Amino acid sequence: MKNCKCVSLLAAVSITLLWMPYNTRFGFPGTVIVRSLISRSIGENDARVRTQQPQFVYLVQGASRHPIPNLNDTPNREIIWLTYRDKTGDIYFPKSTHATGRNRLLWEAIERASKRNDGGYLYYLFLDDDLLLSNENDSKRWWREDLPSNPFDRFELFLLDFQPAVGFTRFEFYIHDSPTPVGVKYQVDAIFNGFHRHTISFMLPYISDLDHISWWFAQWFVIHISAMFYNSNRVLCNAVYANNSRYHGDNKLKGAYTDSGDFRIPRDYFRTWIDKNNKVKTANGENINLLRTFKRQALYLNIPGNASRKNSMEYRVSTKFITTAFDKSNPGIQKILRWRNLPKVRNILYGSEKDEPDFFPDVFPLH
Repeated sequence: MKNCKCVSLLAAVSITLLWMPYNTRFGFPGTVIVRSLISRSIGENDARVRTQQPQFVYLVQGASRHPIPNLNDTPNREIIWLTYRDKTGDIYFPKSTHATGRNRLLWEAIERASKRNDGGYLYYLFLDDDLLLSNENDSKRWWREDLPSNPFDRFELFLLDFQPAVGFTRFEFYIHDSPTPVGVKYQVDAIFNGFHRHTISFMLPYISDLDHISWWFAQWFVIHISAMFYNSNRVLCNAVYANNSRYHGDNKLKGAYTDSGDFRIPRDYFRTWIDKNNKVKTANGENINLLRTFKRQALYLNIPGNASRKNSMEYRVSTKFITTAFDKSNPGIQKILRWRNLPKVRNILYGSEKDEPDFFPDVFPLH
């Protein structure tokens, strides 16, 4: 009995030691799990007892937990809340930034996905707590006729039909566009984004390195990486419209948001990640250096491209590609490589497979 106690104590200490470096390394120490990982409470925006494994996990961040219009639990949808002002959510993370809070939610979802044997959730959907999602009534913006009336159901159907690397809805940036069902955009607002699970191979977690300058920069990295890797598969769904009740740029939340809009800062920072001496093969067979994806502008308005369904496109960024295209000594790249080698992350990406498939980026047209 004494030996059993010693083994149990050693196991508990080992788990703690493994978890603490991860928390410190990826920027969310001091979080509190308010609800058990396996709890299934009942109520709006809560989870219920499930009869199937959900394909979608909604990762919501806000000051306190509250109902979000039209977002209810379903057998195919799980909802996880992070709160920073009180402990009404599943996770309490005071003093978190927009990016570090989302990364903490991502890790929570990965913890849950790792308990499954099917690769876990197909899509990780991040949203702000003030999201207002509505349907587009103009049928010219529909990609099919039999669309659900609930806008979240409608967006999930879009994700299943197109399986984009990154899926997003109409926002105020696009209201004057021609009425087409889907499109390709460079600038993507962070209010509501859906990420295919294989994008955790590089694009996620959010790069929070410049949060001390601006909380908007983490989304710029998502925007540029998605254009650099998945140009035709970062798809705008025009049949659903997103809005929000707060304008975060007003910085009215008593310092909750920093808002430098100088996107030359993240652009120049990200340039240092790329190995200027190496070229990689793209999906169209061209050999390029990824530095060519930068122009003078720090934030494009539009980049040519046609939205497409996933088909055979590989979203998993391979280690070979990363260590060829990027500077292996860069701290940001080292962090990504460590993340990819976490057993739970690697299991989601590759399961029992031993060999990584080659990755050929669908790079936006270069000028």
